[in-house]
Amino acid sequence: MKPAKYNIIHANFFNRSICKFDNEIQKDIVYVVQGKIDFFGEPQDLIRIPYSDYIMFKNTKKNNTYSFIEFTQFVAEIIGVGGAFFNKINNSFISFNLFDNVQIDVENPETLIIQLGRFGKIFFFQKSLKNYIEEITPKGKSIRYIGHTQIDNDLSKIRGLRRKKFFEIISQFKNTGFCKIRVLELKMYLGYIEVVDKDTGEALSQKDQLKFIFIPQDQFKFKDNHVQYGQFERDFLKPAIRSINEDKGNPIRNLTLFKKSKTGRKITHLEFRFDPLSDNLSAKELECIKLFEKLNLDRGQIVFLIKRIGSEEMLNRWIQNVDRRVHGENKIPKYYERNNQKEIENISGYLYKVLFKELN
Repeated sequence: MKPAKYNIIHANFFNRSICKFDNEIQKDIVYVVQGKIDFFGEPQDLIRIPYSDYIMFKNTKKNNTYSFIEFTQFVAEIIGVGGAFFNKINNSFISFNLFDNVQIDVENPETLIIQLGRFGKIFFFQKSLKNYIEEITPKGKSIRYIGHTQIDNDLSKIRGLRRKKFFEIISQFKNTGFCKIRVLELKMYLGYIEVVDKDTGEALSQKDQLKFIFIPQDQFKFKDNHVQYGQFERDFLKPAIRSINEDKGNPIRNLTLFKKSKTGRKITHLEFRFDPLSDNLSAKELECIKLFEKLNLDRGQIVFLIKRIGSEEMLNRWIQNVDRRVHGENKIPKYYERNNQKEIENISGYLYKVLFKELN
């Protein structure tokens, strides 16, 4: 099995979670486990991982890496690695662990049998994910699939825990080429934010870190290990973006930090752009792109909206809210709000701020 053919798919819940891995090898092991899982197949409790799969994933040799005993210890330590995410379906904080148990396969001495925890199955099997969403959706509300992310790359080439996480987050938006995220939220996922007690200034325990980073309390505050945004951009973002763009084997192309938005004097939101994977768009969706590109929306923004609300909803909003009229010999179009016939002087700004608030 070659590393490039690993099919890494997981729930977006996992993509937007904080997981307190102690080192990079633990993250690599999770990738190896995911590579043995068929996300769309029947959920399994036990996953067998030959030591040779890890060797192949790292594209190395036995004498150049950890021994099988050391490898087993690293896998076993993942049982104690805590994780957490905020569930927007029912507005709850969820803590989790990925593995419940690890043992050596008696029939294959260099193979481990890993027992997935409850959320290991929810994250890595679509059927378990759908069952969980149905279970937690409040009565009377429609069940909405939260989605999943497929990572198409030789993940062994990505160096560093934080870069791996950043690549996962960006990959969630590969069909749109458009990712807007709060700086604080991104730093949380990357592990730069700590929760500390306001009185003592001491960091909370790992378990409380995971809880209160999503549900802050008055007696706690966030400690940012990169207080200055410029330092964060220089030390992490620019090298990570450069690394992704230099790897020609991944589907994320021409990644840029396109826009930095401020609240007051502080940079609070980032917008990343890259070439969208829009080959699977229908003829109707392509017509939608053509229309809104003429109105000066960026293609990445349009594809993002198609994936978020659908081309039919986009066109319905346009027809119901905007009146287009052609004036003069030059046939220059002007646009008006249908409800009050007020002229829209900046049509692209209107689309961004009023018609498609999902872009804000």
